[in-house]
Amino acid sequence: MPEQDLQTRVDSERAFYNATSGVSLYRRLRRIIWRAIGEFNRGGELDGLFDPAGKIVLQYGCGPGLGVAKLLQRGALHVTGIDISEEEIERGRLAADEGGYADRVDFRVEDAHKTSFDDDAFDLIVGHSILHHLELPVALAELRRILRPGGRAVFLEPLAPNPLFRLGRYLTPAARTPDEHPLTVADWELCGSTFSRFSHVEVEFLSIPLMPLNIVTPRSLQRPLAKRVASLDDALLRRAPWLRPYARLTFLILE
Repeated sequence: MPEQDLQTRVDSERAFYNATSGVSLYRRLRRIIWRAIGEFNRGGELDGLFDPAGKIVLQYGCGPGLGVAKLLQRGALHVTGIDISEEEIERGRLAADEGGYADRVDFRVEDAHKTSFDDDAFDLIVGHSILHHLELPVALAELRRILRPGGRAVFLEPLAPNPLFRLGRYLTPAARTPDEHPLTVADWELCGSTFSRFSHVEVEFLSIPLMPLNIVTPRSLQRPLAKRVASLDDALLRRAPWLRPYARLTFLILE
């Protein structure tokens, strides 16, 4: 992507998230979407893919900094949080001041395509639903530059191919930025060509057509169903790996 076009994209993302830091159609739609996902959500399994204890960590696309506090609680020596939105970074700084951990964090407004960090700056980089907002080849090259040899970068990202998921995105355009792009098999291949050690794990496949039921189902009833579906998902995706691109989420492990 030409540098001017990339900057336009970055400016568009920044403006979007600065504008949506308060109450908006975007926030209302996201609440409905998260209600639909409900107990089917397996994003928390990202935490099992890394150990921040004793490490210098970058929270990549930190938003208001909730993940930063959790990394410190798990033993990170120091956490830097970056986000494109000035509004989100300010919220993170306020939370750190109020939480009493401001001396162990550094919040910065940064463009993830071209950060201000030195080479080999971090032992661990963690991101949740952020790479699909970026120009992936540029972002991956920058991640490789700032990740120390022997370090690990882990990400949770949405996948594109499932037709029901694509329909849901088509029907709710205001719930996302214009330039974001859920990942594809080609993006896995790009990750593998950029990092010498790369693996990925997929979750949430059978749960996708069931998610609308969660809007009217109490969470107490969602939990046992979600647990059963997760078990079936794991078994199915092991036996039929060709279905993995059609899951909702992919965990990326880059080393």
